[in-house]
Amino acid sequence: MSSPRSHPRMPKRRRLSVYVIVGALWLSGCLWLYLDQFLAQPGQFGITPHPWEPPLLLMHGVTAILSMYLFGWISARHIVRWWPGGLRRISGAALAALLALLVLSGFALFFLSDDAWQRRVILIHDGLGLAVTFFAVQHWFFRRRGAEAG
Repeated sequence: MSSPRSHPRMPKRRRLSVYVIVGALWLSGCLWLYLDQFLAQPGQFGITPHPWEPPLLLMHGVTAILSMYLFGWISARHIVRWWPGGLRRISGAALAALLALLVLSGFALFFLSDDAWQRRVILIHDGLGLAVTFFAVQHWFFRRRGAEAG
């Protein structure tokens, strides 16, 4: 079984870059969701989005691209290193699955042109984005000693 002491910790700078990119991705998504749901105004031609929505979506898209590289890099190193030890497998697998679904739904939003399908996928993406917060916090911060029981 691998233990935290047998493997060096990720260097501080690299860890900070992970936190900054993931934080910017999460924050831009949450801020966009808030603006879209609570601050959009009825206009002459339908709902008028808040003026900060387009720059937030751009920021979210750029950080999403960066985070896909980041999650791939972390997964390749992190999962290969820690999976054999059995520690937090269930929470890690759930987190990885949610992230994969977020990536797929994000790409779908970029390419879908049908309004009805886009509205459905927006709801899915928003729900997954909120749910991934719980799984990430659980996986990263609630560490247990020994193998995960379930």
